[in-house]
Amino acid sequence: MKRNWSVTVVYEDTPTRESAVKFCDLLVKRFWSQSEFSINWWGFSQLEDSTTAQEAQDKAAEADLIIFAAQPETEFSDPLEHWIETWLSRRGEREGALIGLNDPCAAVGSAVPGKFCYLRNVAHRAGMDYLTNLPEELRAIPDSPESCSERARQVTHVLDDILRRRTLPRGSVI
Repeated sequence: MKRNWSVTVVYEDTPTRESAVKFCDLLVKRFWSQSEFSINWWGFSQLEDSTTAQEAQDKAAEADLIIFAAQPETEFSDPLEHWIETWLSRRGEREGALIGLNDPCAAVGSAVPGKFCYLRNVAHRAGMDYLTNLPEELRAIPDSPESCSERARQVTHVLDDILRRRTLPRGSVI
């Protein structure tokens, strides 16, 4: 049986919507054999309407994946930040991932615009993973103590790199 992933996409303008469409196409293509996706689309300007914003907050508060497609050069408006803070306060302890498309931090040595620092902070406060590209795998949220324990015992490639890294005593020179 396929797992259904709830996805909320929030985009700034036509070009960022197009990048989000490409991202979602890749997401579905990569995981179609094991997952189904319910994708909701919201433009930044739509979130300034109170009725639409409320519906989008409901979807974001329950979403497994929240994708922000934004231009790096601009800043979030006050109504958009209010919308984000509202669904964040309603999200509770739900796991998930927040994906910052077009985050220049994905390129080594790039300066990070304030909006992407803010999104990273939102993900941290929500207990969500922050990603800038397509994940290698999608994992369902554990539904039993046994599956939680199994997940805690897994050694990912990132953890393996950290565990294998030699550390020198403080003040040592290589």
